[in-house]
Amino acid sequence: MSRTTVNESTCNKDYCCVAVCPTLTLRINERGFPEEASEGTCISCGHCMAVCSTHAIAIEGLPIEDFEPIPAAIAGVKELDALMRSRRSIRAFRDKPVSAERIEALLEIARHAPTAKNSQLLHWIVVNGKEKVRAVARETIEGLRPESARPALVEMWEKGVDRMLRGAPAVVLACAPASFSWGADDAIIALSYLELAAAADGLGACWAGYLKLVAATHKPMQELLKVPEGFVVRGALMLGESKYRYRRIPPRKPLSAQWI
Repeated sequence: MSRTTVNESTCNKDYCCVAVCPTLTLRINERGFPEEASEGTCISCGHCMAVCSTHAIAIEGLPIEDFEPIPAAIAGVKELDALMRSRRSIRAFRDKPVSAERIEALLEIARHAPTAKNSQLLHWIVVNGKEKVRAVARETIEGLRPESARPALVEMWEKGVDRMLRGAPAVVLACAPASFSWGADDAIIALSYLELAAAADGLGACWAGYLKLVAATHKPMQELLKVPEGFVVRGALMLGESKYRYRRIPPRKPLSAQWI
């Protein structure tokens, strides 16, 4: 049974919906109207409904009322360039909590990141509060102890230096089903959205690589984080207000690009 319906009385036959469909689900029928060509291939991405100027197309399970209008004013490339260039990986945080509302607003932005096949399978874990983050940092060290290649990190921790989570007031982790082959890609894209959104909101962020490494295989860490059954941590970010203000943008290596 077709999930896509077209209101022929309002359809203007510009065929934008057919052109933007990523799965080629739509085609033009003999009467010149769009219709669902291949049942079961629609991924409910909403592209067709988002592009239709007359609201003539509908997908089962995607009410048009849930679609948000695109703002008339969107930051241009210069503003985005300034944000992305000025972003820094923050490893020194102010001793100030980050409100749950502030983190949730960032997650709302991150959940709009693209996902493979519009799967939207990511699950988020938020560790908020200095003591909770400290406990996660401690378990990260415990997970690294068997790794003889990292004795310096363990030694520094025992001397009171946290190289794991840097005393951040909050940590956000992105999880994906272990069976989903695109889970890591989806998580990294979504975390990148979150990192840039945090910078725009005046928060600092830094990728928590050691935490991700340990959480992937260390059972006690998975229990501490309450990772859902069948899910794997695919990435993590420390969050908090930067202790210091950066005033300059460091140079980067020259662009390396190949044109074919």
